Amino acid sequence: MEKRNRQALLKFIEENGGDIKQTINWEDTERGRNYNLLIPAPILEMDLSFNSKIILGLIHTSVKKIGEMRMNNKRIAKYLCLSENTVSTTMRNLIELTFIEKRDKGYILSNEVVEAVESRKERAILLPFEIFHSKLPPGAKILWGEYNSLSKGVKPYNKTNEFISKRLNIGKSTITMFTKRLHKDGFLTKYDVYSDYEFKERIVITKIFKRNKKDAGQ
Repeated sequence: MEKRNRQALLKFIEENGGDIKQTINWEDTERGRNYNLLIPAPILEMDLSFNSKIILGLIHTSVKKIGEMRMNNKRIAKYLCLSENTVSTTMRNLIELTFIEKRDKGYILSNEVVEAVESRKERAILLPFEIFHSKLPPGAKILWGEYNSLSKGVKPYNKTNEFISKRLNIGKSTITMFTKRLHKDGFLTKYDVYSDYEFKERIVITKIFKRNKKDAGQ
């Protein structure tokens, strides 16, 4: 028997009047568009790339829901709006750092990371689909999650850059740059800076995304 690829199969079915069975991944459905990634505080503080933190958040959330994360690199890349090469490199690094483990059907967090997450109950952040699936820089996505964890689209977030820098392991100048980008792209409904001779404070309010009540992360 000669083995042929999927393209050859689809061509054969089409030429012979058959029906082409389409496989729909859950992330391409309404459920996938109402998904939130939960990133716990210990992961936010790790000395890792922003992409690594978001992918760890995806794995953490999937493990909580179904026991493991069963998406391949191509699906992860499409879902998080990253290149497949970036995802492949990040996943390989996370395995080498023993932060995640490969299972037969998917990935789980290592015991080390699970213990770190479960031993501390500080405020986590949620990234809704509209944020993690956007073209924003990964660091801006995480910063939006930090702002929204207190703002929730209603209250002003006024923590200092020093506080944010320590919590997210991010540079202060980068915070300012990402905040301006979030405001420019419409992900903040308010961004004001108040200052005088010895005083400076920033106020931000995040955008509210309309979601089904059972799926709302606001």
